[in-house]
Amino acid sequence: MQTLKYIAIIAHNTFRESIRDKILYNIVFLAIALTLFSIVLGEWSVFDRAYVIKSTTLSVMSLSGLLISIFVGISLVQKEIQRRTVLTLLSKPISRVTFIVGKYFGLLAVVAVHLTLLTVIYYLMLFVMNAEPTASLLLAIYLIFCEMAVVIAVALLFSSFSSTILSALFTLGVYFAGHLSNELLEQVRFASRMGEMGDTSTALFEKAAVVIHAIFPGLYRYNVTNYVVHGLALPDMYLFWNTIYALGYVGVFLAIASWWFSRRDFL
Repeated sequence: MQTLKYIAIIAHNTFRESIRDKILYNIVFLAIALTLFSIVLGEWSVFDRAYVIKSTTLSVMSLSGLLISIFVGISLVQKEIQRRTVLTLLSKPISRVTFIVGKYFGLLAVVAVHLTLLTVIYYLMLFVMNAEPTASLLLAIYLIFCEMAVVIAVALLFSSFSSTILSALFTLGVYFAGHLSNELLEQVRFASRMGEMGDTSTALFEKAAVVIHAIFPGLYRYNVTNYVVHGLALPDMYLFWNTIYALGYVGVFLAIASWWFSRRDFL
């Protein structure tokens, strides 16, 4: 119980520190502006206006969550190290695992508030535009939150042992690899069936694609925009299994981050 108390305290302080960050407000205002700009895009587009507004806004939610994870999340641990305040915290009966987990939940709360704010604006905008705001859109937003939960864990993992710039680049790399790994594997297998590559190169590329697909978190699973905006039903138990999938990766990344952070010497 004492550990949970310390985690809650660190998470609360992390949340308060993050919401005072100017970068966070710049990202939030940019996301709101792009969300409102989707109305203009809907008017200009040859596609259905509601489709453009919904798909654009969901994309903005995902990308803004990524930016918060990178520009706010990575700096959380780095600031503590650079200011040497981490020594004060760790001199108390607080383990380094508790420190990492507390930072994680604090930033996760920031992203949750950000997505909630955009959701309210999103639904108000759809209501005003008579674009049929439905409860099914909340499923897509929930999956974006699950995606961001994994991304935040990745950001904290890299920030536990690397510099700010490298951590940002690594996190971006995992994000794009997670979204493209499935498509890469399908393209390699398609090229193999069509005989467009030699046997040796085909086997090599396919093995590489399989490794990438297996190691990197499949963030493509959380992009269900086409299902939602077209009113298609998700497969049975889709939310449940992908929530478990996200929790599994979050647990692994936080465990590695905690282990690595515990090995660092700050003296």
